[in-house]
Amino acid sequence: MAETKLNDLPVTSLTDFTDNDRFIITDDGRARQLPRSTFQTWLLANVRGEKGEQGFTGRDGIDGKDGKNGLDGKDGIDAYQIAVSLGYVGTKAQWIASLKGATGTKGADGFNGWTPQLKTTNRNTDVVLEITDWVGGTGTKPTVLGFIGETGIVTNINNAMNIRGTKGDTGLTGLTGATGANGVDGKTVASIVFNADLSATVNYTDGTSVTSDTPPVQYGWGTYKDGQYTDVSPFNIATATQTVVPNTAAINIEHLPTGYPSFYNPTLQKYLLTDSDGFYNVRVKFKVVASNQPSTINVSMSKATTDTPFSEDRTLRGDSKIQDMNFNTVVYGDEALATNGLTIYVKTYDRAISIYNIEVTVAKLI
Repeated sequence: MAETKLNDLPVTSLTDFTDNDRFIITDDGRARQLPRSTFQTWLLANVRGEKGEQGFTGRDGIDGKDGKNGLDGKDGIDAYQIAVSLGYVGTKAQWIASLKGATGTKGADGFNGWTPQLKTTNRNTDVVLEITDWVGGTGTKPTVLGFIGETGIVTNINNAMNIRGTKGDTGLTGLTGATGANGVDGKTVASIVFNADLSATVNYTDGTSVTSDTPPVQYGWGTYKDGQYTDVSPFNIATATQTVVPNTAAINIEHLPTGYPSFYNPTLQKYLLTDSDGFYNVRVKFKVVASNQPSTINVSMSKATTDTPFSEDRTLRGDSKIQDMNFNTVVYGDEALATNGLTIYVKTYDRAISIYNIEVTVAKLI
């Protein structure tokens, strides 16, 4: 049997088919002959292609027409008519007049144009407004002072209103500035010299120089020598007598701390130890005229209080020779000493004594 290819079979057009045409199909290896109507039903039931892609969305439809306006509502009754319906008797004018309230109580007197003068005051981390005075008014000036509270003036700062706002957000970083022009070349140091007053002088290669301020001096001393009493004319002290050690300070040598005009006032015969936190050394020297009678002499210091910073007895030999006296002590500064100064006394006991070449040295150590 000759073989015919599918593409070689004749093709019948759709218009040539009739309901009397029959179709042969193969179903499970068996040939079946179907009328056209049955074949169409079988095709619809058994032959389906793959699902197609979703179609495009259709266009929006045209908006519908606006509906007709509704009918106007009936007018409502006014407040007066409501009052009448609730039993009010009277005209509308009378009813309106009745709405006015009663006269209120008289308010507190004002401040006649007086304006509070305010200043800000810290309350821990808060800031409050304080009334310090009243200005600009007429008549009697208000006497009330205090702080601005939530409802008025308060006298307790804890009840004052905090006017300090909360911390704001960090601002944006500013733009970087333009690069500045190159600076002038700096000077070169040629030498540095330390001066006798402890200042420093810097010399530059261009011939200029600059000298620093003199630093404050914290330590210093002063020696004060009496010029009145000598071996020819000594200072005589009677028996059992206490007296101030005289010192005219005819000769004085001073190297003083900054701020000290002197350690001694010869008019008051007081030594000036004015730093209440200072630490001083005081030395008293004089000569005792020769005598063949032994005795005792006392030197003491006073700051015009019951406290005696120093007191010491010394034995006089009585060997008919001049005797050098040298008393030395340290004195701590305090308020009394800074205010009253230091007075030095000499005291005799069982005989008169004559002294000369009096010299006192005060040194500030701290």
